[in-house]
Amino acid sequence: MTFSKPVKTARWGAGLVAMCLAAACQSQPETLVVEAVAPAEPVEPVTVATALDTAEPEGPVVNQWGGIVPDAKPTTPIDNGALGEIE
Repeated sequence: MTFSKPVKTARWGAGLVAMCLAAACQSQPETLVVEAVAPAEPVEPVTVATALDTAEPEGPVVNQWGGIVPDAKPTTPIDNGALGEIE
């Protein structure tokens, strides 16, 4: 199938315009990048706890919602550090 000369010219023109538009979308203006550095400030050393409070609380322990936290003790005996038998 052959096209007439005006149709070929129109197709070439449309293709050229499409390529120019695609090239224009790919190009970007130059961007000026400036890095701003904050001035250094004196740093205070981190405080470290020197004595830990390891005393057991008297009575039940209450969590932040007001519930009582049970003691973490297993209900079945543990042999050699493994979990007991499932029955």
